[in-house]
Amino acid sequence: MDKKWVVIIIIGLVAVIAATNYQKIYKTVVPPKPLVVSSTADESSSRLFEYSMKVKASISNQGGDGDVVVEATAYQNSNQWTKTKNLHMGSYQTSDVEFIFDEVKFLGKTPQYNVSVHALGL
Repeated sequence: MDKKWVVIIIIGLVAVIAATNYQKIYKTVVPPKPLVVSSTADESSSRLFEYSMKVKASISNQGGDGDVVVEATAYQNSNQWTKTKNLHMGSYQTSDVEFIFDEVKFLGKTPQYNVSVHALGL
């Protein structure tokens, strides 16, 4: 058999294996690509004389499997508080996270918030 044909057969086999296992290869080789799909904040976690703000976010991973970091920051007057959560997310998985900020004050200005997300280690 000619060397040319051996090379063509090997390339063909690699292409077939890659095509049949594309999703598995994608999940393990490609890093996570997390996105904040939506976020909201409300006072539903408040109790009598204990005011707080609950921040909810929906996170979607558009990349491969891996760990992601979700960071929520609350702002009120000249103060700022940041909380983080680590999640392991599968490829194309969506997860909901919640943060409760007990630090906000009832009599202060209306608190603002921001939610961001990134792949762990990137």
